Amino acid sequence: MELILDFIYIYLGIFSIYFFILGIKSISSGKFNRELRYSGIVDKSVLCIVLYSHNNYESLKNMLALLRQQNYPAGKYTIQVILDNCNDHSEELITETENLRVLNLNDGVTVGKDQAISILLESLRQDTYIDSYVFIDINRYIENDFLNNANLALSYSPVISGQTIVIENDNLTFIEKIKITYQKYLNNFYRKARSEMGLSDKIESSLLCIKKDFVEKIDALDLKDINTELKYSILISGLGYPCQYKPYLKTYIKAFDFDMKRPSLSYRVNLFKNCFTKLFSFNFKFIEHICSLISPSGLVTVILSIGFLLLSAKYYFLFSFIIVFTVFSLLLLGFTISLLKSELHAKDFAFLALYPFYSIIHILDNIPPYRFVKKYIFRKDAKKKDIQKYTVKVIATNGKANIPCKLDLMSENGMAKVVFTFKKKKFTSSKQLRMVEALNELTSKLSDYGFQLKICYCCEYFTSIVDGTTNMIQGECKYEFANKKNNEVLTTLLWNSCSACKPKKIMSVIEDIRLNQ
Repeated sequence: MELILDFIYIYLGIFSIYFFILGIKSISSGKFNRELRYSGIVDKSVLCIVLYSHNNYESLKNMLALLRQQNYPAGKYTIQVILDNCNDHSEELITETENLRVLNLNDGVTVGKDQAISILLESLRQDTYIDSYVFIDINRYIENDFLNNANLALSYSPVISGQTIVIENDNLTFIEKIKITYQKYLNNFYRKARSEMGLSDKIESSLLCIKKDFVEKIDALDLKDINTELKYSILISGLGYPCQYKPYLKTYIKAFDFDMKRPSLSYRVNLFKNCFTKLFSFNFKFIEHICSLISPSGLVTVILSIGFLLLSAKYYFLFSFIIVFTVFSLLLLGFTISLLKSELHAKDFAFLALYPFYSIIHILDNIPPYRFVKKYIFRKDAKKKDIQKYTVKVIATNGKANIPCKLDLMSENGMAKVVFTFKKKKFTSSKQLRMVEALNELTSKLSDYGFQLKICYCCEYFTSIVDGTTNMIQGECKYEFANKKNNEVLTTLLWNSCSACKPKKIMSVIEDIRLNQ
């Protein structure tokens, strides 16, 4: 029991000191004011504003009107509207001009925001005129300087997130007031202080600015849901390009449209477990981003620390009362500063204090036993654990003989893994964020034993196709087969076998990016 208490307090102590540093950093915040001061001398890049709509006529109409009022040079931005199986006459709002284009997906099936954006980005891949993309939900409101601020922010980082401000009204429910208050606290203190320190922010597809050449370098943009957005944020942090939060990049949303979505605790814990082995690196921002997946809130830390303070006054454990009191004092000072910097009204503090209880209830509502009861007893049609497996027969070679084997390509809750099997022997990759990384790890293991897989991914004639997805499982074969027609494009998959396979040197995604910088 004592060992457990020691471990918990080490965890709380580290976060307490971290929270104190955030508080001190927020006092001297002047970074964003300095950036705004020099906004006039920043070159105007070409921005492509991407709007997705599925039967949102009024919201689309409003957003198009707000974009026409921007004080950004008209020749320096284009608007790309995606109409996904709309039957509300949204197409009547759009008259295509030089800076307004529409992608009308009207095949009778709603493809969804993530897939629709992937289709659009693929069609814009050859457009060398565009410098950056700006993704914004059409139920937002923006000021006239929004594009100017987006352009300014992109001059500091290739991936930018912004601030969402909720337009409140008198008809808010008790729960809505709690969530909106916590949103203010996050924006005005936590996210802002982290950005002051250059730490990574979580990507949100509702407001995202990203440079076009960065998307093509990473070869992926995963905006499927709140969980995959977090996973993508971790991925780009690991590649050395953390998403940066800029509070002056503001959008506004009406209270009844606001839904504060946060990745589930179980998903964050699983993502932390899967990324744990990557903690032993020299990328501090990446390490901090991974650790933030399991960080408690400031108020919860204060409450638990009070308990340890009382415990250390009566009982001995690893840390003395003086150490616990000193760390608690730092935490309390940092938390007090956070309240002052959060710009909340006095009446809002009560709602902020209630957020941890709301969060705990939300967590309890999703704990495995209760979730099992809800899914399999009360809701028998609910989805089961998201596990997908695809087995293919492949050939491995040691340079002398070809050996028939098999690959199990697995996806478990969004994480990729590859299992190589030969008779009773197995080589397994760890869980990776992308299928290409899982394959890369496996092929590296096999090469240590002198074996090479004869699949497209390991072949010099293979070129990956950028389709906007994280895994990028498709590619083109450049080999000149005897019956190949002129200019014929041969599409293939990463794991397809081929007798013409010419082995290539396998390198990590990070090494590949560094070599091309």
